[in-house]
Amino acid sequence: MKSEIVKESLKKFSEVLSFNYPAVGWYFSSEEMEDSFVFRKDKWVCMFMYLKMMMKKNNKIRFSDDNNRACTGPAEYFGFTELEDDGGIFLAETERFCKNIEISKEYTRWSATLIHPPKGKYLYMEKLENIDDSRQIEVVNLFPANMTSLAKLATLSSYDRMANVDNVLIPDASGCQSVFTTPYHENFQENPKCIIGLMDPMARNFVPEDMILFSMPTNRFVEMANNIKGSFLDKDFKNPTGF
Repeated sequence: MKSEIVKESLKKFSEVLSFNYPAVGWYFSSEEMEDSFVFRKDKWVCMFMYLKMMMKKNNKIRFSDDNNRACTGPAEYFGFTELEDDGGIFLAETERFCKNIEISKEYTRWSATLIHPPKGKYLYMEKLENIDDSRQIEVVNLFPANMTSLAKLATLSSYDRMANVDNVLIPDASGCQSVFTTPYHENFQENPKCIIGLMDPMARNFVPEDMILFSMPTNRFVEMANNIKGSFLDKDFKNPTGF
């Protein structure tokens, strides 16, 4: 979805909801942009160590198949390299996020089904308001200010759907999966869902305590923004119970 349209939709959300942190957009490009933080370090680092820095300094983070010794998660889950199969050891025995090896293996198998080939040499993560209007944005990350704003987003996600039980997912996923891989996968589905992310205990070590993640592919983001008028979020709507 073109950046100009996505940013217009963000304005609609900003008029009726509160956010703690600026919205973030994701886009592919063949360009090696100089004003970027390059996720490539000679020691292990997590991409979420640099999220607040990216927002504060108004630059962008660039991902590719070259991560040096940084965490391999972004390169693998963003489709730049093959997802490593370690036989289930890391999740089951190192992090202990899976009870046993078999569950860990199944998690890896499932994760691989959500990964799509990248559309360009690089994937950029940038504050939505700063992205050039001509860019094609794939995923939007919102950071609702509190549980009330999160509840409103979840309710809006079912506003135009016949079924109301699974329009928002909270997957057991790594931080990098939840911030891009899973919502990007929804872009290829008939009825794309929204994702509540950053439920990874490891990633939570590197983000502020009040950071809540609500993500979706841009086609769903624009749909939901267009549904605000006439809904419970419409400022002209006068509800007798006063919520």
